[in-house]
Amino acid sequence: MNDGILATIVSILTGVGTWFAARRKNLADVQSSELENVEKAVKFYREQLEDIAKRWREATEEANKMNGLYRQALKDLSQLEDRFNNLANENRALIEELKKYKQLNGKTVTT
Repeated sequence: MNDGILATIVSILTGVGTWFAARRKNLADVQSSELENVEKAVKFYREQLEDIAKRWREATEEANKMNGLYRQALKDLSQLEDRFNNLANENRALIEELKKYKQLNGKTVTT
């Protein structure tokens, strides 16, 4: 009977010891797994952030380029307006000269 009780007690102690050791190992595995998951998440979000930053830089560069083209177009438009006004003034002056020339030649000018 003592052998049976002793075997039972040894089995229980062995089971408790195994459970305790396995519990510590399982907790360590869980913490390790959580740490790996956090590292993966950090890596994922860092890559996403770097991608967003890259796209933001590209968009900013594109916007600056478009802004420069817009300013150049406004400058060109202003120059074309000035040239148009100069040509219109020159055209008016030539029309006046033509009217004077026609009047000198005896033709009547009607406006």
